[in-house]
Amino acid sequence: MWKYSEKLMDHFMNPRNSGQLPDPDGHSEVGSPQCGDAMTLDIRVDEQDRISDIRFMTFGCAGAIAAASALTEIARGKTLDEALSISNDEIIDFLGGMPEEKYHCSVMGHEALEGAVDDFRVRRDRVLRHLEQILAEPPAELAGAVSGAGPEVVHVHPSRASIRFSDGSVRGIGDLLGKELSRRTGRSIAVEVVE
Repeated sequence: MWKYSEKLMDHFMNPRNSGQLPDPDGHSEVGSPQCGDAMTLDIRVDEQDRISDIRFMTFGCAGAIAAASALTEIARGKTLDEALSISNDEIIDFLGGMPEEKYHCSVMGHEALEGAVDDFRVRRDRVLRHLEQILAEPPAELAGAVSGAGPEVVHVHPSRASIRFSDGSVRGIGDLLGKELSRRTGRSIAVEVVE
């Protein structure tokens, strides 16, 4: 039988942030062929690219569940790059240690986090690409409002975008852009026009 720390057992028996997020900004599914464990990880990302919410589901041993729980606690509130720099040793230290034979459990959580961040970035880049296409070659219903207005993309997210126009008189275009983006991406995208 493995010897686990009290803190690791607490995270196993009372995992933090377990479950799924509805319509997450990033999602991943990973597994460990070494022991048959599997994990899903969902993230929600705020305007400063910080992880504002994170949830996991794990099928696995006490070490896998505790490591996933610890990872979510450490990653919450960090920027994406800060979260990606979380090491396996940091997870193990957070839990007060882990038997060496179970170190691979912390690796699975890190792989899931990398996958969720990659998924977020792919989704974000897809929205940006479509938004840039719309602004460069606007459909007829947007052409008059966008032409000569000097649009600038301020921030893009998988579910929302912010743009600024050099011509401050552009009003009501956010809804039209959001509808066109939603049509092209197959996801609900809100567009805010900022000054």
